[in-house]
Amino acid sequence: MANLSNQRVLKIGSKNKPADVPQFITEDVVEVQRAKLIYYKWISRLMQLLATLSLLLSVCTTLSIMKLAPEIMVDPQIFVHMSDSQSVVKREYVDRRMESREKMMVNFIKQYIEVRNTFIRDEKEMVNRWEWGGLVSYLSTYKVYKKFAEEYPRISEDLTKREASRSVEILSVERTGGENSNTWKVEFKTYDYTYNDVKLERKATVEPLIIEKFWTANVRGYIDVNRRTSFRRLINPLGFVIYSYFQSEIEV
Repeated sequence: MANLSNQRVLKIGSKNKPADVPQFITEDVVEVQRAKLIYYKWISRLMQLLATLSLLLSVCTTLSIMKLAPEIMVDPQIFVHMSDSQSVVKREYVDRRMESREKMMVNFIKQYIEVRNTFIRDEKEMVNRWEWGGLVSYLSTYKVYKKFAEEYPRISEDLTKREASRSVEILSVERTGGENSNTWKVEFKTYDYTYNDVKLERKATVEPLIIEKFWTANVRGYIDVNRRTSFRRLINPLGFVIYSYFQSEIEV
């Protein structure tokens, strides 16, 4: 806008109205209009800035909620029977310092032995159990699983060739090396279920053939809190992991 200092601006009226005495816009009126224009312009910019900040805040909040949602944990609990009556129990939250920690350790060792030695004739299921990323690798250190990964293809090939499946029965689990030792000795038995090839032609008299084997395993397990992820908290609430494993067959 041109500088109107010491100038007078003629106000143009409607031609339909009778001619009046010419009116002029003074410099004060122009300055007031200019101030209002600047005021509303900055108010609109401020509103745009606040709207942008509000949108960014909403996006950041949504992303934060999506990021933290998987970290929401459900604390598992254990119910311990204190007597033969099922109505008398003790409830404990599962953590590293729980009183029934040793019972939990025994349960995890049994589970590990069973998963490591059980074989079913379902290729997809065995991949989920024995391959990298499965339950055996999750409960083992890399060194222990690497050794297992070298052994299980031979075991799988032998059982598949014989069209057999294998189940496990835990006979005993006991701690060795003292009260504070992390080493356990496990004795268990495996059952290989197959069929007698001689009787396959007579389907009416086919009977399963069961081969029993006895084993002993020396297991060293620890509690690693870094393994207590939110995704598998209900599978492994203590962060149990196998640091050393040795298994051998017992000749009967």
